[in-house]
Amino acid sequence: MYDQMLPILKDTKDPHYRYKMPKITAKIEGSGNGIKTVLTNINQVAKSLGRPPSYLTKYFGCELGAQVTMASDIYTVNGSHDTDKLLNLLYSFIKRFVLCPKCSNPETVLSISNGAIKQKCLACGHGNLIAKNVHKLTTFIINNPPDGSDKKSESKKLAKKSKLSKSVEVEKKLETEEKEEDFDQDELTSDAYVSRLKEMTDGLKAEVYKTDHKESANQFFKLVSEKKETGCLLDSIVQKELLNEAERLGIREKCLLIFTELLFTENILEEIKTYRILLLRFCNENKKAQRYLLGGFEKLVADVYKDKLFDKSVNILKQFYDMDILEEEAIVEWSAKESKKYISKELSRKLHEKVSPFVKWLREAEVESDEEEEKSAVNEKKAMNEEDEEDDEFFEFSHRVQGLTIEKVESVRPINEDQGNDEDIDIDNI
Repeated sequence: MYDQMLPILKDTKDPHYRYKMPKITAKIEGSGNGIKTVLTNINQVAKSLGRPPSYLTKYFGCELGAQVTMASDIYTVNGSHDTDKLLNLLYSFIKRFVLCPKCSNPETVLSISNGAIKQKCLACGHGNLIAKNVHKLTTFIINNPPDGSDKKSESKKLAKKSKLSKSVEVEKKLETEEKEEDFDQDELTSDAYVSRLKEMTDGLKAEVYKTDHKESANQFFKLVSEKKETGCLLDSIVQKELLNEAERLGIREKCLLIFTELLFTENILEEIKTYRILLLRFCNENKKAQRYLLGGFEKLVADVYKDKLFDKSVNILKQFYDMDILEEEAIVEWSAKESKKYISKELSRKLHEKVSPFVKWLREAEVESDEEEEKSAVNEKKAMNEEDEEDDEFFEFSHRVQGLTIEKVESVRPINEDQGNDEDIDIDNI
C-alpha cells in the first residue's frame, strides 16, 4: 500500500502543484509511563522536504514537550500522539524551516555560517537568515548542521587579513597542492586531441553498465543531450533525476564540464540565466563542482568560442558570480594559478590577465567584508585533488562529441594584444 501524498504547501489551491510529501504515519507502542509514538515513515517525509529526519523529530519533541529518541534509524517521541496532531506540527515546521519566505517554494537549502542558520532558495535565489529566537530547534540545527554544511565553519571565520597577505596565502596554498595531471605540449596537438575524442565517442556505442569515469561521462553526456533535445532540462523533476544519476555514476562534480559543453554557446550570458537553477543544484556550496565549471569556462571563452567570447570573459565570469553559481572564494583561488589542463599555458595566462580587474575587485570586497570565509584547509584540498585528478583526462572537452570536425591546429594563435586592451574595464559598469 502506497503512502498518501500531500502538498508540501498547506492549503494550496493549485491543482497541478507538484511538490508532494507522504502523509506522516505513526505507531503507538508500550503503555503507561513507557508509551511512545514511533514515526514510521519520517525518513520518507524528511527526504521530500530536503531536511534530516532528526530535525523533524526534534521539532515534534520541542512542540509537544516530550523527549525524543533517535537511534538506529528509528525515531520516537515519548507519549501518545495521533497523526493529525503530528501533521499540523509538520506544516508548522515546513513554514518555519522549509518554505522560501519570498516565493513559498520548498526547494531551499540550509547551511551554518558564523553561528547563524542561512536559508537559500534554489528557485528564486532569495537568501535569508533564520533567527535563533524563531524556535528552540535552531540551537539543535546549529549543533547538528545539515549535510554539506560544516559545524567547524566557525573556526574558519578568522580575523581579516590585508589584501597582500591574503593573495600570498592563496598562492602558497595552491603551491602545496598535488600537481595537476596536465597535458604536456605533445598531448595538445590536434592528433592527440582526435585520439582522446575517439576514446570518448567509443564509449557512447557501448550498451553495458559504465564501470569507470570515462564510460560514466559518456552515459551522462548522452542523457543530458537527450533531455536537452526534448526541451525538459528546466523541469525540476528532470533536474533532480540528473543530480541523482550523476551521483550514481560517481561524477557529481566532474559532470559540470559536460554541462558547460552542452548548455552554452556564444549566447552564454543569456544561457547562464536560463540554466541557473540546474547549475545551482550541482554548484551550490560545492567548491569542487565550481572548479570544474571554471575549467569549462576556460575552454569555452579561450578556445571553442575564442573569437566571440574572449573579450566578454569578464562579463561571463561576473554573470556566474551574480547568479550565485560561482562563489568569490572559488574564483579567487582559480585566478591564483594558471593551468594548462583545459587550454594552453599561454592562453591561460592571457585569460587570467583579461579577468584580473574583476578578480581584483572581488579580493578588495573580500577583505572589507565582515562575512568573509577563510579558505578550506590544505589537507582537505589535497584529498580533494587526489580524487579529482585521477580521471580528468576523460572529461576533456569533445565539444559536441558526435559529428565533430577537427580542424588542423598548427600552433596556438596569439590573441590580438590590442583587442583586449582597447579600454579600461570599469567593473561597476559591467
